Amino acid sequence: MCSRPWQGWMVSLTLALLAACAGPDAKTPPPAEPYQRVLLYTAGEWPGAAEVADRAARLAGVPVREAMQLAPHRYRMSLLCADADACRAAMARIRADRTFAVGIDAEGRVQIPAKPSRDASR
Repeated sequence: MCSRPWQGWMVSLTLALLAACAGPDAKTPPPAEPYQRVLLYTAGEWPGAAEVADRAARLAGVPVREAMQLAPHRYRMSLLCADADACRAAMARIRADRTFAVGIDAEGRVQIPAKPSRDASR
């Protein structure tokens, strides 16, 4: 039991506010455009991520966004598809051109950035 009457009231108010935050309205809305994030391994050197994204978009037949180079011959990008089947078909079209792509993998997990070292955070 609470020894002071206002403590019980504050606890009730706090619990009510926390319950309201956890409700279904607190969820983030789905993305405006469905997409599939992929890792693309190229067969040769490319000048930059923009050229790789352009070639991937032409092969896949779907728009490509957020292309970035992770390492030589390795790029991450998002394929904007109508649904999961369309994304799988787009990935298969990219994979079919062996002169461009050695491999393409769907990236299903989210990477959490590493915690900076103590020296780097100063």
